[in-house]
Amino acid sequence: MFKDAIREEIISLNTYPFASVRIKKAKSTRLFLNKEQIEQLKNHKSSFGQTDTYFRDMFIFSCYAGGLRFSDVVTLQWKNYDKNEQRIRLNIRKTKRSHQFKVGQSALEILNKYKKETSEPDDFIFPIISEANFFEQSNEYQLKVIGSKNVLCGQKLRRMGKELEFPFSLSFHLSRHTFATQALANGMRIEYVSKLLDHSDIGTTQIYAKIVNEELDKAVEQFIE
Repeated sequence: MFKDAIREEIISLNTYPFASVRIKKAKSTRLFLNKEQIEQLKNHKSSFGQTDTYFRDMFIFSCYAGGLRFSDVVTLQWKNYDKNEQRIRLNIRKTKRSHQFKVGQSALEILNKYKKETSEPDDFIFPIISEANFFEQSNEYQLKVIGSKNVLCGQKLRRMGKELEFPFSLSFHLSRHTFATQALANGMRIEYVSKLLDHSDIGTTQIYAKIVNEELDKAVEQFIE
């Protein structure tokens, strides 16, 4: 949970109680959802309230919307979405870079689900943050709110993952891994995937390409057995 928040830059590395502890790194593993698991999550019916549905939809949206981080999805406003061009434009909170991409059909369906006739440009797309003057508050306050929502989202997703019997702990960051691996598996060029993920170094994206190749190897091995 701490590492996810640091990765999102919701909390500072300085607040991590084990920041000074150096442990030899094991081989990095990127977990992700396959297509069947995405569909299972899409169809998941929660008995714990509407907030669960919001967080689930945010996760699915990220899977189809360039792997946007939680901090960017939860603060998306309708003014970030150009309906005519079906394009999202925003400044990434972590990197401060300007970012834009065309919205595919699966992500568009989620946007249409939340769009109301009464929706205003400054309204949040996903009704998680309630403060109307949120962006007028200090950055420290914004990070605190986003952090608390991220913790709640993590709790909700982990419970959903357990209910669906996923063989891993479900966290929002897995939506980012899921987008990358699915995009590469479907033939998207690695430099395009890197751009959509807002990676500064394509070497980071190549980790996902290695995963896709390993999955293909497993599929071939199972086929020829």
